[in-house]
Amino acid sequence: MAVYLFDFDGTLVDSHQAVEKALRLAIERTMPAVIESDLYDEYYRALFLFIKGKLTYRHLGVIHELVAQGTIHEYYRLMPQFIQDLPNARRVVRTLRKRGRRVISFSGEHTYPGGKVIFMKKTDWYDEFDSVVTFKSTRDMLQKFQALRDLYPEDPIVWVDDSPGRFTYITDGNTLLVQKASPYKHDVALLFERWNFMKIRNLRKLLEIDNGLSEFFE
Repeated sequence: MAVYLFDFDGTLVDSHQAVEKALRLAIERTMPAVIESDLYDEYYRALFLFIKGKLTYRHLGVIHELVAQGTIHEYYRLMPQFIQDLPNARRVVRTLRKRGRRVISFSGEHTYPGGKVIFMKKTDWYDEFDSVVTFKSTRDMLQKFQALRDLYPEDPIVWVDDSPGRFTYITDGNTLLVQKASPYKHDVALLFERWNFMKIRNLRKLLEIDNGLSEFFE
């Protein structure tokens, strides 16, 4: 039985433009006076860094104010409305499950506790998976990947992600690493030297890969 691990944002859904829309609306609805002031860029930047997990000490005071005004909560409430499925995403996931494959959501957690699961449920993605696994850091990712490998010790794993940097830590020879092409992510050159790595532009390519998976690992 093959096991498929799918990243979420950027791999199955396009959330890049949704971030900008949700950020602006969240600030507008909770702090309307800021929109037309000189403070808007600073507030927008602080909120953007916070949701990306890259907040700096400089913006700490602004974030405290955004928390107090409910802006961060409003962002996470609005964001799912603007997320769009990437072409063929649901069809591919459903087809793989019909074929008897184990399909697992395997992606980084949001800075908002439980944010990833909230997004999946509000976009009707949560029940498309056999299970959902989120991680908070590279170390946590590797520990949870190993836990999945221990759970499926003999089965081939196909990990699909638009962030190829994550693959550089994986040396498991029974795992196929598939980079979903994204205009927002850069390639990692050394990965193209690995026999168990490939890059795809459309998710439907996975169905072709799945058809020849046993021969690939032989």
